[in-house]
Amino acid sequence: MSIEIERRYERLLRLYPKAYRHHRGAEMLGTLMDAAEAGQGRPPLREIGALMLGALRARVGTAAGLSVGQAWLSAARMAALLLLAYGAALSAARAGRVVFSDLLGDGLRLESELGFVGATVAVVPALFLASRGRYGWATVIAGVGFVCEQWAQIGPHLYWYIKWDSPEPPPLTEGWAQLSWHLLEGRLVDYKFWPLPLAVLLMLPLLRRRPAVPGTPLWWLLAVPLSVFLLPTDFDASLGWQPFALTAVCLGALAWSFVDARAGLAVAVLPLPLFLQGLGHRYLPGNQGNDYSVFWIMAPAVVTAALIAAGAVLVRRQARL
Repeated sequence: MSIEIERRYERLLRLYPKAYRHHRGAEMLGTLMDAAEAGQGRPPLREIGALMLGALRARVGTAAGLSVGQAWLSAARMAALLLLAYGAALSAARAGRVVFSDLLGDGLRLESELGFVGATVAVVPALFLASRGRYGWATVIAGVGFVCEQWAQIGPHLYWYIKWDSPEPPPLTEGWAQLSWHLLEGRLVDYKFWPLPLAVLLMLPLLRRRPAVPGTPLWWLLAVPLSVFLLPTDFDASLGWQPFALTAVCLGALAWSFVDARAGLAVAVLPLPLFLQGLGHRYLPGNQGNDYSVFWIMAPAVVTAALIAAGAVLVRRQARL
């Protein structure tokens, strides 16, 4: 057997982590050499690609070796963390204006706007706790952040209703019941309403079955500033990156699913707020008769379905590795 091909295989196996090579390197090299044809000078391109992909999977910690159920549970954890980061980004994008433009500038217009600051202060620690596997505390604190966010959102409407000083009554003549429903409808048709409730729903099953937690939870905090720029937030009004940036994130997750199938399953939740916003605009009673395009309802749903379908197939395939 050629010494040259053995050296090439050894160089390829150096791409794997040292501990992985120590445990399985000799076995893998022996298998590769046994399968190599007599007189072969270099590994086939397909084999090179498979070894490089395997090394990447070994280095990033993928779903390979996990059971299908454990992989789905781990993907639910990642999805919850992404939604918490997105919720923190939505609040932070508006909290920055409150702090730097209002508090340090012309003065606070309404006290309720401090809810954006409170939501950011609450959701960032919730993200950190969830990344550490403390899902109970993360759920409670995320709920506090959600309440702060809703206070900031509905505060101007309540102020307008309470402070109405015209002799004519406000348009909502049936009182607080109708006002409450009107405010609820207004929140349900806003994509910014949905990330935190969806995150809490995904964390509930994690309270009973806890997936393994990697050793670098602090890295998840970087997802907050990235979400500000890459996902639909108030920054989109000036950057104009949407829906292209969100599309790029989803396509990147689909590509990365071949390395780690959990990526596609986790990122599949990010278009859901836009899908739920579209459903509300189209079908809630207060919005009946509007011309909201069905395309903007179906497009996020199709992206989510495609990511889940691809992730489900790849999770089963990687579980057999």
